[in-house]
Amino acid sequence: MILSNAQIRVRDWLFRQALPLWATAGADSEGRFYEKLDFDGRPITGLPRRTRVQARQVYVFAEAASLGWIEGEALARRGLEVLIRDNQRDDGLWVRTTNDAGAVLDPTPDLYDLAFVLFGLAAAHRVLKDERALPLALATLAAMEAGMADSLHGGWHEALPPSLPRRQNPHMHLLEALLFWQAAAPHPAWDNAARRILDLFATRFFDARFGVLGEYFAADWSIAPDALGEVAEPGHHMEWVWLLDQARRLGLPGHSDKADVLFRVALERGFDAEGHALREIGREKGLLDAGRRLWCQTETLRALRLRGEMERADALLNGIFATYLATTTPGLWVDTYDADGRSQDAAVPASTFYHLMTAFSALLTETA
Repeated sequence: MILSNAQIRVRDWLFRQALPLWATAGADSEGRFYEKLDFDGRPITGLPRRTRVQARQVYVFAEAASLGWIEGEALARRGLEVLIRDNQRDDGLWVRTTNDAGAVLDPTPDLYDLAFVLFGLAAAHRVLKDERALPLALATLAAMEAGMADSLHGGWHEALPPSLPRRQNPHMHLLEALLFWQAAAPHPAWDNAARRILDLFATRFFDARFGVLGEYFAADWSIAPDALGEVAEPGHHMEWVWLLDQARRLGLPGHSDKADVLFRVALERGFDAEGHALREIGREKGLLDAGRRLWCQTETLRALRLRGEMERADALLNGIFATYLATTTPGLWVDTYDADGRSQDAAVPASTFYHLMTAFSALLTETA
């Protein structure tokens, strides 16, 4: 395979800078992953360690191994071991946070965390060939069905006990995990749950009047009251564009007409003059938050390349390397910039590595 210039650049950053740094500084002696590093590449201790981050990092290093960075396999296996040992509840759900020693801080089951547990387990099944992954994932989904499914209004409660507002974001990531599993190990459970989320997308999340994706909702999936109901995020538009294409490829409803609208509206209303995705636009009109985050750019990069917008994608990739990844210590990133182009970040969140890996892995596995 002949690599393009973009692929060479991304591979060099991943294999020579980011992965070696996070493999050494980003995990403790037992294999638990730190939440953040400082800008000198040193771990920050004393922070609650979210289950979602532990699972995301299992994916990151497993995916790195699948791309040829063989050192990633051992990191992913160690992270998986402590995730299973420290973060699973007796009822088959998973806790929200642990401390530096692995003791539970918050036992709350959180849909966002559970989505990434399923996602990390899918990577463990596909790449690590871990025989526990499939039965654990099926048991987790069964526990979610038993304890968190909203039989009245659809979807799953965001946490136990249920909380408001309802959010599309955890459901989006649950769909992502279900599609990952359906591609790796097809099963009616993944198919059924994915179809339910796709139906929620089509009937509740997607606002056909204005062509946007709503973020926050009331208990019955009506638009959340006040300012929350107005929020739409261009980065999530792009994530859904990618996921709906994946659903289509797996024989699930791809809602291509709605994906086209999300893509168009995001580009028309949600980008600055330099081509960066902005944080929040209004449901009907206007700009709510002109800041920008790295994950929005990686999701946009992936969607642009999917849609054949290569010139625009190349310009965005150049912008990512010139700003977000241009750190003094190689292999780190700047996560946020405000509307004036300034960053107040005091540390580097590990959670963003998942977004970088999903986008860069898609780029690296393209045919040049």
